[in-house]
Amino acid sequence: KETRRHNPTIEKSEIVRAVIVRTCKEIKRNSGITLKFNDNAAVIIDKNKNPKGTRIFGIITQELRKL
Repeated sequence: KETRRHNPTIEKSEIVRAVIVRTCKEIKRNSGITLKFNDNAAVIIDKNKNPKGTRIFGIITQELRKL
C-alpha cells in the first residue's frame, strides 16, 4: 500500500489554485486527433503561478510541455 507524507502547507478541505493536466473527457486537437486519459489530475500552484511541487507523475499533453 502506498504511503504518503503529511504536507503541513496544505490542510484538508483547504481551497487551492491548480492547473488541470489530465482529464477523462476527450480533448480534440486542431489536427483532428482526440486524447482521452484514464484519470483526472492537477498541479497545485501558488499565487505567483509557480507549481508547489517539483515533479509531475504520469503523462501530460504537448501543449503543457511547451509552457
